[in-house]
Amino acid sequence: MSHISISEISVIIPTYNRANDLKTTLEYILPFSKKLCQIIIVDQSTNKDTKKVVDILSRKSKNIRYIFSKIPSITIARNKGIEKLSDKSRLACFIDDDVSIDENYFNEILNVFNANPDAKAVAGYVPSPELRSMPFMERLLRKIFFISYGEKNRARIISTYGNTYPSSLSKTIKAQWLPGVNMVYKTEVFREQLFDDKLLGYTVAEDIDFSYRLYKKYPGSLFITPYAKLVHRVSKTERAPTPKISYINQVDHFYFQAKNMNSLRQKSVFIWSLFGIILLRAAKMALTRKKEDLLKFRYFVLSLKYCIREHDKIRRGFVRDFLKEQI
Repeated sequence: MSHISISEISVIIPTYNRANDLKTTLEYILPFSKKLCQIIIVDQSTNKDTKKVVDILSRKSKNIRYIFSKIPSITIARNKGIEKLSDKSRLACFIDDDVSIDENYFNEILNVFNANPDAKAVAGYVPSPELRSMPFMERLLRKIFFISYGEKNRARIISTYGNTYPSSLSKTIKAQWLPGVNMVYKTEVFREQLFDDKLLGYTVAEDIDFSYRLYKKYPGSLFITPYAKLVHRVSKTERAPTPKISYINQVDHFYFQAKNMNSLRQKSVFIWSLFGIILLRAAKMALTRKKEDLLKFRYFVLSLKYCIREHDKIRRGFVRDFLKEQI
């Protein structure tokens, strides 16, 4: 495989009612626009604000391409971006609309690909303050019940509810999954798989699902590097309300289980992890006595009951039918 250059990178940014966030993100990317193959904005907004921002910034760069998608869905938006990739694109860089990249971001991503010809995907490292500050006892219980926690220099899938992410990262590592905040794939992988468009609207783990499916086909082909620096600003705009998040979180995990983790051991760990989550949430509710934690526990139980009742339907890909119910 020949050397890959920045002119063969296409950037795809899905966005939804975040015109100001997108503007900030594009201001970090525009200095590279003449070198990049293209910058594709997939807008799912309910207003014209994002289109206006893109129109203004397009005057500074002819490489910006605007696409409107009427169905709010991160997976559909990403797939639409893939459809519009130039034939010259060898890498597709997915970046969230609330991300600020370092000036060396693209060079460091390219360094990993060019040093590892078998690499299928690379992501920059996004430090998580929550992982670093997690109390020892909570981290211990999470490890016991195979629930997500931080590990030094590792990114693994340990269960349906358990993926580890580097609490610190001192070198480029091979990973089993990549975070959707930023992830760069060789465009050749899209001939084999796309993002799951059954996961409409706000979704949980669609990035894990896509990258883990690829990892299972090509072990050792996914990388995370600490040298491709970026900041996830974590926009508060258009975050789903708590009851809806709870149902989405539960349903999407049940769906991920059905698709990707079907061995007897994985099914047993899935049930064990659910027991652990119930225990941890109940303990937190009892200790804090906060209304917020009480509501979270209540929504968790209700969403779990729904998933158990509709397990077969979820397994077959009907993952947003809960929206028809009163939640």
